Amino acid sequence: MKDVFQILNQIDGGVVLDAATGRGEFINLLKQYLKSYTQIIGVDYSEKSVAYAQKLFPENNVEIYRMNLEDLPYEDEHFDTVCASNSLHHFENLNKVMTEIMRVLKPGGTFILSEMYADGIQSQPQLTHIMMHHWVAKVDSLSGVYHASTFTKDELIRIVKRLKLKKIHIEDFYHEVDDPKDPKTSISLVKNCQDTIKRLEQLGEYPELIKEGEALIARINDIGFAGASRILITAYKSKGDK
Repeated sequence: MKDVFQILNQIDGGVVLDAATGRGEFINLLKQYLKSYTQIIGVDYSEKSVAYAQKLFPENNVEIYRMNLEDLPYEDEHFDTVCASNSLHHFENLNKVMTEIMRVLKPGGTFILSEMYADGIQSQPQLTHIMMHHWVAKVDSLSGVYHASTFTKDELIRIVKRLKLKKIHIEDFYHEVDDPKDPKTSISLVKNCQDTIKRLEQLGEYPELIKEGEALIARINDIGFAGASRILITAYKSKGDK
């Protein structure tokens, strides 16, 4: 399968905002693939994720901050490039966040979205990923943490089209795995499920969700796991829009 991120080789990133950067995984891709960049700023609301990411990037032109994406402390048209990776399903007020990140994107600037989706042709190991994500989202919601289920591909495309961007380019991709039942991966995922079940037990009596988690553990061992199919979208903000 072709490396879809090669398309980023055509982008002079300038000053880049990585919205909801999490543990900084997408910043590593930006550093590897962008044709050039002046500075990358990653922002996230999670104090724990920000502390982790800050340790990963000691270089002066990569900065990580804890911020609320619904109210960014940047002037209009501050960034040349804005990215969002694996994050839209974490935005409780999605429209407000998207409006805000478009506000800080310069006219003519680049928007990059990378997100998994729930529908389409998915292998059985990929379905394990989707099922696990939906289950964890339900547990997070019980804990008071907003976490929506995975969007469909068409929903993601509609979200981007509502932004009225130009030259929208869409690529499908997935990360191939040699062995969906790789022992190291399986052990890690099973532990994640077990830890989530413990969270459930502390929250109260949720026997159906615990049963769902136990079924996921059995599925990981029997069928395996592979990353769900994803979409990569690049687009440009019209010079007449703000």
